[in-house]
Amino acid sequence: MLRGFLIFNLVFFILSGCRSPEPIQIEVSPSPVASTPKPSSKPTGKTIAVNIFQLDNQCNRFVATKENVPANQPVTQAIAKTLLKANSESLDVAGYRVKVKSGVATIDFRPIPKARRSLTSLANCEQLALFGSVRRTLTQNRALKIKSVRFTDRGQVIKPQ
Repeated sequence: MLRGFLIFNLVFFILSGCRSPEPIQIEVSPSPVASTPKPSSKPTGKTIAVNIFQLDNQCNRFVATKENVPANQPVTQAIAKTLLKANSESLDVAGYRVKVKSGVATIDFRPIPKARRSLTSLANCEQLALFGSVRRTLTQNRALKIKSVRFTDRGQVIKPQ
């Protein structure tokens, strides 16, 4: 018994004395939720004017308002301004990522963790307010050079109704 105790203490002291000179660093990967870029309230520098489309309260037609967005990030800022106007409590969009290639914008939405509903379970009018407003804003502004828009939810294709 005494011998086991001595061996345990010996091993403990040897291991506790063998420490690396630098502390161990644990890298935490970034959160899977991309934060929604904040629209620039008053962009500085060069800007371009774009029409931001929003669905009316009766869910009948899109209404455009002119907004200035920074010329160095017009697509991202146009989406941010559109979501700001279209986002409601029920949409549950925490953020998004956007990629533009050959005139096709792919917007990967990031729903709020533990959202009450998924983006595909939204009512027709809610889907039109979210997807339709973004699609119209991007494709109806020639300066953005977007021909079509694809939507995904964490990489999975969303086909709005």
